[in-house]
Amino acid sequence: MKRQLRIAMMTALALVVMSTQVQAQPEPTEIFCNIRDTGTALSCQYVGKDGRRAMNADDISVFVDQASVAAYMTVKSRRGLERTFLIDSNSPQYRKLSEMKKSAAMSEISKAKVDLFGEIEKRAIKLSDDLDAQAVGAELIKYDSSVASDKFKRDIRSMSSELDGFRKNRDKICTSTPEFEKLSKANASLQQVLSNILFAFQQPGSCMGDFKVFRDKDGSVDLRQLDGVAARFTERCKK
Repeated sequence: MKRQLRIAMMTALALVVMSTQVQAQPEPTEIFCNIRDTGTALSCQYVGKDGRRAMNADDISVFVDQASVAAYMTVKSRRGLERTFLIDSNSPQYRKLSEMKKSAAMSEISKAKVDLFGEIEKRAIKLSDDLDAQAVGAELIKYDSSVASDKFKRDIRSMSSELDGFRKNRDKICTSTPEFEKLSKANASLQQVLSNILFAFQQPGSCMGDFKVFRDKDGSVDLRQLDGVAARFTERCKK
Protein backbone atom coordinates (compact mmCIF):
# COMPACT_ATOMS: atom_id res chain seq x y z
CA MET A 1 0.00 0.00 0.00
CA LYS A 2 2.80 2.39 0.91
CA ARG A 3 4.59 1.55 -2.31
CA GLN A 4 1.45 2.28 -4.38
CA LEU A 5 0.93 5.57 -2.52
CA ARG A 6 4.53 6.56 -3.17
CA ILE A 7 4.20 5.77 -6.88
CA ALA A 8 0.97 7.79 -7.07
CA MET A 9 2.61 10.78 -5.37
CA MET A 10 5.62 10.64 -7.68
CA THR A 11 3.34 10.42 -10.71
CA ALA A 12 1.31 13.42 -9.53
CA LEU A 13 4.51 15.41 -8.90
CA ALA A 14 5.79 14.58 -12.37
CA LEU A 15 2.52 15.73 -13.93
CA VAL A 16 2.69 19.01 -12.01
CA VAL A 17 6.26 19.60 -13.18
CA MET A 18 5.34 18.81 -16.78
CA SER A 19 2.31 21.14 -16.60
CA THR A 20 4.48 23.94 -15.22
CA GLN A 21 7.03 23.46 -17.98
CA VAL A 22 4.34 23.55 -20.67
CA GLN A 23 2.81 26.71 -19.24
CA ALA A 24 6.22 28.34 -18.93
CA GLN A 25 7.02 27.90 -22.62
CA PRO A 26 7.23 31.35 -24.24
CA GLU A 27 5.28 32.37 -27.31
CA PRO A 28 7.56 31.87 -30.35
CA THR A 29 8.71 34.95 -32.25
CA GLU A 30 7.77 35.01 -35.93
CA ILE A 31 8.99 36.97 -38.93
CA PHE A 32 7.70 36.98 -42.50
CA CYS A 33 10.25 37.42 -45.29
CA ASN A 34 10.29 37.99 -49.04
CA ILE A 35 13.32 37.15 -51.16
CA ARG A 36 14.68 40.36 -52.67
CA ASP A 37 15.05 40.75 -56.42
CA THR A 38 18.80 40.22 -56.07
CA GLY A 39 18.11 36.74 -54.73
CA THR A 40 20.81 37.09 -52.08
CA ALA A 41 18.94 38.75 -49.20
CA LEU A 42 15.58 38.88 -47.47
CA SER A 43 13.16 41.70 -46.71
CA CYS A 44 11.51 40.79 -43.40
CA GLN A 45 8.68 41.91 -41.15
CA TYR A 46 7.87 41.09 -37.55
CA VAL A 47 4.55 39.27 -37.16
CA GLY A 48 2.53 40.23 -34.07
CA LYS A 49 -1.01 40.37 -32.74
CA ASP A 50 -1.43 43.83 -34.25
CA GLY A 51 -0.20 42.79 -37.68
CA ARG A 52 3.22 43.17 -39.29
CA ARG A 53 5.89 45.82 -39.06
CA ALA A 54 9.09 46.15 -41.04
CA MET A 55 12.28 44.94 -39.39
CA ASN A 56 15.11 47.43 -39.05
CA ALA A 57 18.82 46.98 -38.36
CA ASP A 58 18.33 47.03 -34.58
CA ASP A 59 15.73 44.23 -34.81
CA ILE A 60 18.30 41.79 -36.18
CA SER A 61 20.11 41.43 -32.86
CA VAL A 62 16.78 41.13 -31.02
CA PHE A 63 15.52 38.41 -33.37
CA VAL A 64 18.71 36.38 -33.06
CA ASP A 65 18.40 36.48 -29.27
CA GLN A 66 14.71 35.56 -29.37
CA ALA A 67 15.42 32.73 -31.79
CA SER A 68 17.70 31.16 -29.20
CA VAL A 69 14.46 30.43 -27.30
CA ALA A 70 11.88 29.91 -30.04
CA ALA A 71 11.35 31.57 -33.42
CA TYR A 72 9.69 30.88 -36.77
CA MET A 73 10.60 32.33 -40.14
CA THR A 74 8.05 32.27 -42.95
CA VAL A 75 9.66 32.78 -46.35
CA LYS A 76 7.76 33.58 -49.54
CA SER A 77 9.70 31.88 -52.31
CA ARG A 78 10.41 33.18 -55.80
CA ARG A 79 7.47 31.06 -57.02
CA GLY A 80 5.18 32.70 -54.45
CA LEU A 81 5.00 29.70 -52.12
CA GLU A 82 5.06 30.44 -48.39
CA ARG A 83 6.97 28.04 -46.15
CA THR A 84 7.56 28.29 -42.42
CA PHE A 85 10.92 27.28 -40.95
CA LEU A 86 11.97 26.83 -37.34
CA ILE A 87 15.25 28.42 -36.28
CA ASP A 88 17.43 25.70 -34.74
CA SER A 89 18.80 27.13 -31.50
CA ASN A 90 20.77 23.89 -30.93
CA SER A 91 22.79 24.32 -34.12
CA PRO A 92 26.60 24.68 -33.99
CA GLN A 93 26.27 28.35 -34.96
CA TYR A 94 24.11 29.13 -31.93
CA ARG A 95 26.35 27.13 -29.61
CA LYS A 96 29.31 29.15 -30.88
CA LEU A 97 27.44 32.41 -30.23
CA SER A 98 26.53 31.24 -26.74
CA GLU A 99 30.18 30.57 -25.93
CA MET A 100 31.23 33.93 -27.35
CA LYS A 101 28.75 35.77 -25.07
CA LYS A 102 30.67 34.52 -22.04
CA SER A 103 33.87 36.42 -22.79
CA ALA A 104 33.70 38.57 -25.95
CA ALA A 105 33.17 42.33 -26.07
CA MET A 106 29.73 43.73 -26.83
CA SER A 107 30.84 44.99 -30.24
CA GLU A 108 32.09 41.51 -31.15
CA ILE A 109 28.87 39.90 -29.98
CA SER A 110 26.77 42.39 -31.97
CA LYS A 111 28.77 41.67 -35.13
CA ALA A 112 28.43 37.92 -34.53
CA LYS A 113 24.64 38.28 -34.32
CA VAL A 114 24.50 40.17 -37.60
CA ASP A 115 26.73 37.53 -39.23
CA LEU A 116 24.50 34.77 -37.85
CA PHE A 117 21.39 36.42 -39.26
CA GLY A 118 23.19 36.69 -42.60
CA GLU A 119 23.84 32.94 -42.46
CA ILE A 120 20.16 32.34 -41.67
CA GLU A 121 19.23 34.43 -44.71
CA LYS A 122 21.50 32.44 -47.05
CA ARG A 123 20.28 29.07 -45.82
CA ALA A 124 16.60 30.12 -45.94
CA ILE A 125 16.96 31.35 -49.53
CA LYS A 126 18.81 28.21 -50.63
CA LEU A 127 16.30 25.91 -48.97
CA SER A 128 13.42 27.87 -50.46
CA ASP A 129 14.93 27.62 -53.95
CA ASP A 130 15.60 23.87 -53.51
CA LEU A 131 12.00 23.25 -52.43
CA ASP A 132 10.75 25.29 -55.39
CA ALA A 133 12.74 23.01 -57.68
CA GLN A 134 11.22 19.93 -56.04
CA ALA A 135 7.73 21.39 -56.35
CA VAL A 136 8.23 21.92 -60.09
CA GLY A 137 9.22 18.27 -60.49
CA ALA A 138 6.10 16.97 -58.73
CA GLU A 139 3.43 15.47 -60.97
CA LEU A 140 -0.22 14.58 -60.34
CA ILE A 141 0.23 14.52 -56.55
CA LYS A 142 1.95 17.54 -55.05
CA TYR A 143 3.32 17.71 -51.54
CA ASP A 144 4.89 20.79 -50.05
CA SER A 145 4.67 22.53 -46.70
CA SER A 146 3.20 25.53 -48.52
CA VAL A 147 0.16 23.41 -49.39
CA ALA A 148 -0.57 22.80 -45.70
CA SER A 149 0.05 26.48 -44.96
CA ASP A 150 -2.38 27.55 -47.69
CA LYS A 151 -5.04 25.11 -46.44
CA PHE A 152 -4.62 26.41 -42.88
CA LYS A 153 -5.11 30.01 -44.06
CA ARG A 154 -8.26 29.02 -45.93
CA ASP A 155 -9.63 27.29 -42.83
CA ILE A 156 -8.82 30.35 -40.72
CA ARG A 157 -10.59 32.65 -43.19
CA SER A 158 -13.66 30.42 -43.11
CA MET A 159 -13.68 30.32 -39.31
CA SER A 160 -13.14 34.08 -39.12
CA SER A 161 -16.06 34.65 -41.49
CA GLU A 162 -18.32 32.49 -39.31
CA LEU A 163 -17.13 34.29 -36.18
CA ASP A 164 -17.79 37.72 -37.75
CA GLY A 165 -21.28 36.56 -38.71
CA PHE A 166 -21.93 35.43 -35.17
CA ARG A 167 -20.73 38.74 -33.76
CA LYS A 168 -23.00 40.71 -36.08
CA ASN A 169 -26.04 38.60 -35.17
CA ARG A 170 -25.13 38.10 -31.51
CA ASP A 171 -27.62 40.63 -30.17
CA LYS A 172 -30.38 39.35 -32.43
CA ILE A 173 -29.71 35.72 -31.49
CA CYS A 174 -29.60 36.44 -27.76
CA THR A 175 -32.82 38.49 -27.80
CA SER A 176 -35.00 36.30 -30.01
CA THR A 177 -35.73 33.51 -27.52
CA PRO A 178 -39.23 33.12 -25.98
CA GLU A 179 -37.75 33.43 -22.48
CA PHE A 180 -36.10 36.76 -23.31
CA GLU A 181 -39.27 38.14 -24.92
CA LYS A 182 -41.31 37.08 -21.87
CA LEU A 183 -38.85 38.78 -19.53
CA SER A 184 -38.86 41.93 -21.67
CA LYS A 185 -42.66 42.14 -21.52
CA ALA A 186 -42.61 41.68 -17.73
CA ASN A 187 -40.01 44.42 -17.36
CA ALA A 188 -42.03 46.77 -19.59
CA SER A 189 -45.14 46.11 -17.52
CA LEU A 190 -43.27 46.78 -14.29
CA GLN A 191 -41.84 49.99 -15.76
CA GLN A 192 -45.34 51.19 -16.57
CA VAL A 193 -46.70 50.38 -13.09
CA LEU A 194 -43.89 52.17 -11.31
CA SER A 195 -44.20 55.16 -13.63
CA ASN A 196 -47.90 55.38 -12.81
CA ILE A 197 -47.08 55.38 -9.10
CA LEU A 198 -44.71 58.28 -9.53
CA PHE A 199 -47.29 60.19 -11.58
CA ALA A 200 -49.90 59.61 -8.83
CA PHE A 201 -47.64 61.28 -6.28
CA GLN A 202 -48.02 64.56 -8.14
CA GLN A 203 -51.82 64.59 -8.23
CA PRO A 204 -53.40 67.67 -6.49
CA GLY A 205 -54.01 67.02 -2.80
CA SER A 206 -51.55 64.16 -2.61
CA CYS A 207 -49.35 64.09 0.45
CA MET A 208 -46.46 63.52 -1.97
CA GLY A 209 -47.45 66.41 -4.17
CA ASP A 210 -44.15 68.22 -3.60
CA PHE A 211 -42.14 65.15 -4.67
CA LYS A 212 -40.43 66.11 -7.91
CA VAL A 213 -40.68 63.62 -10.73
CA PHE A 214 -38.71 64.24 -13.92
CA ARG A 215 -39.75 62.81 -17.25
CA ASP A 216 -37.51 62.10 -20.22
CA LYS A 217 -38.25 63.56 -23.64
CA ASP A 218 -40.25 60.46 -24.58
CA GLY A 219 -42.36 60.76 -21.41
CA SER A 220 -40.72 57.85 -19.59
CA VAL A 221 -39.57 58.10 -16.01
CA ASP A 222 -36.16 57.11 -14.73
CA LEU A 223 -36.98 54.61 -11.99
CA ARG A 224 -33.91 55.63 -10.03
CA GLN A 225 -36.12 58.46 -8.79
CA LEU A 226 -37.82 55.88 -6.56
CA ASP A 227 -34.79 55.95 -4.27
CA GLY A 228 -35.93 57.48 -0.98
CA VAL A 229 -39.63 57.39 -1.88
CA ALA A 230 -40.49 54.98 0.95
CA ALA A 231 -38.90 57.22 3.61
CA ARG A 232 -40.54 60.33 2.14
CA PHE A 233 -43.95 58.63 2.03
CA THR A 234 -43.67 57.51 5.68
CA GLU A 235 -42.70 61.04 6.72
CA ARG A 236 -45.26 63.04 4.72
CA CYS A 237 -48.27 60.78 4.61
CA LYS A 238 -48.81 59.96 8.29
CA LYS A 239 -52.37 60.51 9.60
